[in-house]
Amino acid sequence: MQKMFSRPIFGAAFVFLISFIVYLKTMAPAVPFIDGGELATVCATLGIAHPTGYPLFCMIGHLFANLPIAEHVITRVNIMSAFFVALGSGGMVFLLSELYLYWFNKKKVRVRQQKGKKAIAKPVIAEEIIGDEKKIESIAAGIFAGLMMAFSATWWDTATSVEVYPIHCFMVPIVLTFFFRMLRIDKEKFGRQSILFALTLGLCFSNHLTTVLLAPACIYMFFAAFGFKRDAWIRILKLAIPFIAGLLPYLYFPIRSSQNPIMDWGHPTDFGSFMRHFTAGQYKIWMFSKEAAGKNWPYFWAIYPKEFTILGVVLVLCGLYALLNSSGRNKAHLLPFVLLLFFGSLLYSINYDINDIDSYFLTAYLASATTATFGLVWLLGMAKEKMKVDLVIVVTICALLFGGIEVAEHYKDVDESGNYFVEDYTKNMLRNLPKDAIIFTSSWDFWASGAYYYQLVEHIRPDVFVIDVAMLRDRPWYFNHLKQRFPEVMNRAEPELSAFMPHLVRFDKGEPYDGQAIAQTYTAFTDALVLRNLDRPIFLSPEVVEQRDQLFAPSFKPYAAGLAYRFLPRDSVFEVPLPQVQWNDKNFRGRDYYTDNARWLQAFPLADRAQYLVKQRRIDEAKKFLDLALSFEPDMTVNSETLHGRDREAAEQTNQRFAKLEEFRKSIGK
Repeated sequence: MQKMFSRPIFGAAFVFLISFIVYLKTMAPAVPFIDGGELATVCATLGIAHPTGYPLFCMIGHLFANLPIAEHVITRVNIMSAFFVALGSGGMVFLLSELYLYWFNKKKVRVRQQKGKKAIAKPVIAEEIIGDEKKIESIAAGIFAGLMMAFSATWWDTATSVEVYPIHCFMVPIVLTFFFRMLRIDKEKFGRQSILFALTLGLCFSNHLTTVLLAPACIYMFFAAFGFKRDAWIRILKLAIPFIAGLLPYLYFPIRSSQNPIMDWGHPTDFGSFMRHFTAGQYKIWMFSKEAAGKNWPYFWAIYPKEFTILGVVLVLCGLYALLNSSGRNKAHLLPFVLLLFFGSLLYSINYDINDIDSYFLTAYLASATTATFGLVWLLGMAKEKMKVDLVIVVTICALLFGGIEVAEHYKDVDESGNYFVEDYTKNMLRNLPKDAIIFTSSWDFWASGAYYYQLVEHIRPDVFVIDVAMLRDRPWYFNHLKQRFPEVMNRAEPELSAFMPHLVRFDKGEPYDGQAIAQTYTAFTDALVLRNLDRPIFLSPEVVEQRDQLFAPSFKPYAAGLAYRFLPRDSVFEVPLPQVQWNDKNFRGRDYYTDNARWLQAFPLADRAQYLVKQRRIDEAKKFLDLALSFEPDMTVNSETLHGRDREAAEQTNQRFAKLEEFRKSIGK
């Protein structure tokens, strides 16, 4: 115990081990929802990921994908996430130790000073001596912050499966630690801490561009410490050199893309395509809309109390008061820093209209955990003065107790150890399609992303040609990927594709384009792609049918055919065997937007087929299809009022849909 508090590295190792063990226990065993399948495939094949590309993640992920630590690649890269988030939890020890020792160790006191004939109370700074006891206290505070962050809901959830954010969780506390050390140690000169800060900042950017959310807080602290002087601007120019060195992983894009990897999103080989990929131009349509902010602002505050539990929120409020009554260092103050860190992250993130928005709040949560730690030491500091308690022991006990409270509160919601949703859905879809089938889908989040991994890495049904209609409509690079995988299919529609492509390229580059020409050539291309490949069975996945794009092969009609819809010329008749499915839902009955939609997307084409069979008076066959559809039914006893936002809406809608299926099943007899 004494050794653990002798240096921050030992406290960090303690937090890392505890959190890593828990993370492994709750880690997903298979591909997760959204981008997991694509990212795992990028790691396995050393490819290019979706914008903004995340080159540092791609290279580190490839290393983990080839480590002999588990049987499957997906398990190895899921372990990578647990590893880096646990490292980030340990990194909080270094950050809080630095802040507690050197940025929170001065207090404002009021002393009576004589001015003329009148005594005036004036605040002055009482300098604290940093001794061994203070250093030990700082490590204890770091352990509290580390465990508080480790088992907060979103941070912990980030550790359960492959994503780009885990490396970010590791990098941000390290970057901020070097930043504050630079402000303190390199005050008079440009030294090692400055180089380490700029280098790690560049590396952090090369993993995820949301590193920019650190800017408001860090800019304030930098100029508060160094002033708007010539030396400060010269220092910034010097910082640019190691910062640019940290950005060198971006050279991975043109180098690797020129080798035509199987996963080559954006094909960023020239400057224009590189910049479009780097800046994520295709996602700007989802940024800064009134609808997004109006939806995400209340959503954040609804989930915030659960992030650290109500007790954590109380500590955050105490921390704000403690920081308000503390002094600064080098004319810089921690209170504006944590507020800028919090609101800089929040006000940017709420304007992004995506379903998986929670990870964008991670920087705000880090600011909250930092503030809460100062709230705890402020409360215990008062107790120490009155009750003579040992601050180190009490803070350590509080760290373990609070971590335990968070584990008890969040374990059920965060535990992904039984989550086979994407694996089951992907395998169900692929294995029930005929040989050499073509299937058009827009179900990226639920199984299309997973199909990349299971087809290209685990080689399950590589004969099935999965085509994402969303990317088919507006991603020029995607056609190179399709041609690389199934050239014989794509070549049959080459004349129509050649007519469509120039219009699409102009649209992608942001140049003037003819919308009517795009629509006409796209329709001609998709019609030709389907018509000239009718020697292969062609299907649509359920969501494509549910939200049919009238420009997509309008001369063909979908027919319910198991878990998908057969795409044929109108007025076609064919037989459909009952699908063989796997559904490991027994130990994972959690409900949210993704799990409920994954259930329904598999159920409703089966229900459609049952309706057709009832009309044909084939009641016994209809019952089998309906029973299979109802096997995907969620836990209807879950109180949807305990859910928030899109999760609650999905649960209520799914309950209604499956209730109607149950009524339909009862109506046709036992």
